[in-house]
Amino acid sequence: MTPPIVIIVAAGSGTRFGSELPKQFLPLCGQPVLAHAIDAFRKALPEARIITVLSSSMTPLWNNLCLSHGIEPTEIVAGGESRWESVKNAIEAIADAPPSSIVLIHDGARPLVDNGIITRAVAAARNTDGAIPAIPVTDSLRRLNSDEVHSEPVDRAPFRAVQTPQAFSLWRLREAYKLPYQPGFTDDASVLAEAGFSNIVLVEGSPRNIKITTPVDMLLAEAIIKAYGSANPTTLQR
Repeated sequence: MTPPIVIIVAAGSGTRFGSELPKQFLPLCGQPVLAHAIDAFRKALPEARIITVLSSSMTPLWNNLCLSHGIEPTEIVAGGESRWESVKNAIEAIADAPPSSIVLIHDGARPLVDNGIITRAVAAARNTDGAIPAIPVTDSLRRLNSDEVHSEPVDRAPFRAVQTPQAFSLWRLREAYKLPYQPGFTDDASVLAEAGFSNIVLVEGSPRNIKITTPVDMLLAEAIIKAYGSANPTTLQR
């Protein structure tokens, strides 16, 4: 069976975090945030080809972090002006890969992804148009009216919060990313759906698979790691 390919997108500037250094390079329990994400895939998919998408300006910094922290380097692809463009660059960089390869696309700012999420996504993507991890929405929801002042309650039961990694066959990704960019492309699944690949299934995600967006998220990630002893233990699945 063709080994999977992992694309870890880490080219963002992380302006919402409020740090001079993009969040994916900040230390988290002794290792950069991005290193935890890479390590998760190396543990879950030892045979996988891993590609890290970085901004050209941050690549020297990452190389130095790898040296100073003993991180085994991955393939590096230059990112673009948007996440969509960064993923497109990575897809173009794997032109030598078999079309049937399963490709997982993951946010570098999600350091706590676990083995269960990864393996479920790979398995579900083999016989569908794609697989995305998701969790139930626990907060109450309200829909803004057109005046953006008034609102009305919305039943949260049919909604799910989407996570990464999202998994698809390479040939589908190649077809989908031929489309021109649209503002509605909020994740890879939305690109695939626009290209006509509608059989995208949900797999079980985890509330612990958080995305580091604010300093509070970093504190939460540290607490999770300290509570479970590792960023990616096999027991960290629900």
